[in-house]
Amino acid sequence: MAAPAAGPRNAARLRLERAIRSRLFQGPLAPGRPDPDSTEWQQARAQGHRPRCGDVGPLRYLNRAVDLDGDGRDEQVVAVLGSYACGSRGCTLLVFRQGGSAEAGGLEPLAELDLFQSPLWLSSRREAGWRELVMPAPMDQSQLVRLVWQPQHGGYGPAPGPAQPSPAGSGLTPLLEVEALPFEQLGRPLTCEP
Repeated sequence: MAAPAAGPRNAARLRLERAIRSRLFQGPLAPGRPDPDSTEWQQARAQGHRPRCGDVGPLRYLNRAVDLDGDGRDEQVVAVLGSYACGSRGCTLLVFRQGGSAEAGGLEPLAELDLFQSPLWLSSRREAGWRELVMPAPMDQSQLVRLVWQPQHGGYGPAPGPAQPSPAGSGLTPLLEVEALPFEQLGRPLTCEP
């Protein structure tokens, strides 16, 4: 029996998963310091060592396509969950746009942050033409962190200054939220094989 043909939606999902694997296991490391409360894999990653995909525990991801820069093309906002992707500050948040290498699924990484806290909102505010992302602060859920486009770094990062008090006010649209479900039911599984 022949395998079903991959439709456009399945092909896009496979490209995104290739980009996630490329960023987590092959791409250059995001700058950062080791977190003493994180898992051994997060420690190794923070110190400059990338493990092989098959050497880490199960990973799952949530994603949302949204036009962040107003050019009419969607970027991919991805939260990766699992012991390798999460530490005391939060889980890995990735942002991709079209235009990366084939090995990375044709997606270019714009951000790799280890501070994702649920929920993640899309703000109506813009910084350098890019929509802001907003989420609870890693150590104080009553405060909010703004993730803004930082042209000098060519990607998203936390806005300078202190976190803002919650509630955030108007202009926020829910983007990603981790529901209170068993791990196996969250998002999609990220496999090591394409």
